[in-house]
Amino acid sequence: MPVLQPMPLADYTSRIFQAAGTPKYTADLVGQSLVSANLAGHDSHGVIRIVQYLRQIDEDELRPQATPEIERETPVMTLYNGHRCFGQLAAKVAIENGIGKARGNSVAVVGLKHSGHVGRLGEWVGLAADEGLIALAFANGGRAGGLVAPFGGAERRMGTNPIAVAIPLKDRPAMMLDFATSAVAEGKVRVALNSGKPIPEGWALDKNGEPTQNPADVYDGGMLLPAAGHKGYGLALLTDYLGGILTGAGGPGLPGSILGNGVLFVLLNIDYFRPLDEFFADGAHIADRIKDTKPAPGFDEVLIPGEPEARSAASRQENGIPLDDTTWSQIVEVAMKLGVAYIP
Repeated sequence: MPVLQPMPLADYTSRIFQAAGTPKYTADLVGQSLVSANLAGHDSHGVIRIVQYLRQIDEDELRPQATPEIERETPVMTLYNGHRCFGQLAAKVAIENGIGKARGNSVAVVGLKHSGHVGRLGEWVGLAADEGLIALAFANGGRAGGLVAPFGGAERRMGTNPIAVAIPLKDRPAMMLDFATSAVAEGKVRVALNSGKPIPEGWALDKNGEPTQNPADVYDGGMLLPAAGHKGYGLALLTDYLGGILTGAGGPGLPGSILGNGVLFVLLNIDYFRPLDEFFADGAHIADRIKDTKPAPGFDEVLIPGEPEARSAASRQENGIPLDDTTWSQIVEVAMKLGVAYIP
């Protein structure tokens, strides 16, 4: 299992995408974003996506030179059309637009449609929290057919449809929720497949609607299950309506939908609700109270959402990013075809 340093890995990723026709600015952004996901411990959204993105470029599902364009705009809202650009580029442009609008208003709403995979959704709401704003994001998946069965069903109908929320805390990492509304993100199944490991019970059904722990079954007509039964199913539908239908991105149930993400960002300016120092004081009180909770058997401590990612990033910045042999060999193979060598 290779262990790679973050900066050379991000540079390698950028050079791969540049060799596939991506402008340097965009390639650098995508490389940094994917590696940041690995740093945060979410390998499902890290450089394992390189091969997927290159395949999408070859199939014209992803257009490396495309850029997002504003379709509609008011003082408090913007709607972007990504034109199948890299999702990381579109998401960064969209959240920065929302940050700018929210600074002068109590709220800002930004919609994004027809972009590529935006990567780790928490990265983008985290940028808003760094600016002292609360941010929510709802991202649906647009490929026809879907990958996730509704509660009580045994056919693909929805995407993994992640939701993310970031709330700034003083002197702590932001409180961050970032999760698929399916039992697990699809990328975690791919990580298990590449690592030769079974997946836990309750993640998936095979193509016959039977429970499976074989990750290969998911890619052979199988399906993921919703998280927490009917609750995850309801949140997935909510995300289809907000991230997909409201933005015009479409979704698995709509004819003509293309592969990609539709995203709705909602940003709240705390200063318009109450003084920021008061918000931080109350937020710190809640966080301290949670952290002081007696751990249950089998746990060392109670964590605030966002702490595991911050700790993983600190550890992997120092010790490197481990990749399974299959993922690394796949990346090296596609890079060699493009004439790109890894430079440690």
